Amino acid sequence: MLPRPNELLARYVALWNEKDAQRRRDMVLSMYAPDCIYVFYRKDPIRGHTALLDQLAYTHEVYGPMGYEFRSSHNATGHHDVVRFNWVMVTAATGEMEMSGQDILVLAEDGRIQADYQFHDRMPSSFVYNDGYEEHGVAVRHAQPTRTGAPGS
Repeated sequence: MLPRPNELLARYVALWNEKDAQRRRDMVLSMYAPDCIYVFYRKDPIRGHTALLDQLAYTHEVYGPMGYEFRSSHNATGHHDVVRFNWVMVTAATGEMEMSGQDILVLAEDGRIQADYQFHDRMPSSFVYNDGYEEHGVAVRHAQPTRTGAPGS
């Protein structure tokens, strides 16, 4: 049975905000198919649970110290095996939006995520987004956002 779109979105955002590594692992195993693929901004596709867990940990390393969290836009829609929704990354203390994006999920027959395609609609204004990748898509350094001195920094 396929999940309701906004229920899936709530679980998705909770996963990306989860600080405990074991709970993240349990959530990934229940939400994503073993051979899942995650494709996003300027990176090669990430395949499988282990790689996805590494990406989640990395996201927490980069954005956690900056005080950011993800929130749902409560606008998930779906048909057949596809779900589409928007999200925002905000400064947790103020709710000020730093980044926004959209994900398109393709679900497996059991309702778990088979493919997750992420698009960034608005890039952060309060820091330079050095993602460690050059224009050709090859990692050349560890990503480390650098604050620009904008409000909220």
